Amino acid sequence: MAILSPTMNKPSKIMKGHHVLFWMMGFFGLMFVVNGVFLWAAITSFPGEDVHHSYLQGIHFNDRLSAQAYQEKMGWRSEVGLLTDDDGDVLICRILGPDGSALAAGPVTAEMRRAATQNSDIVLTLAPVGGGEYQASLPLLAEGAWHVIIDTNIHDGDAEVPFQAVKKIILK
Repeated sequence: MAILSPTMNKPSKIMKGHHVLFWMMGFFGLMFVVNGVFLWAAITSFPGEDVHHSYLQGIHFNDRLSAQAYQEKMGWRSEVGLLTDDDGDVLICRILGPDGSALAAGPVTAEMRRAATQNSDIVLTLAPVGGGEYQASLPLLAEGAWHVIIDTNIHDGDAEVPFQAVKKIILK
């Protein structure tokens, strides 16, 4: 009598330990590469700090707030704008008291900052023209939004009080 033996179907592919190891190494290797690309893109597109010495600015933040409150209480104000002529652009700033009269100010500096990047920031020293007006010639500016930050000290009696004005200018 003939005995039939059952045929065993061998699976063609068996998952072994080294297969799992290669799959895991490939998966985590791909994650490291993708994270590395994202990290490189983040670091090169935004360096982190928008202002220099942000820690020190944070420590002196209350001093800045009290100086701003004093500035508002005294009614000090500024007018900031650009004058365009054939020779180029000129930044003009007037520092005025509550009645519109010129205030005696120390050296006046202006920082022009791009809203989108730090690469185009410009620091200028404005020259007094008279009547509380200060001006500085500007290099060619790119179109877009610019923040102008005016810093000086106002002579108030025997003391010098910090004065700051911020203006947003849009160039087209």
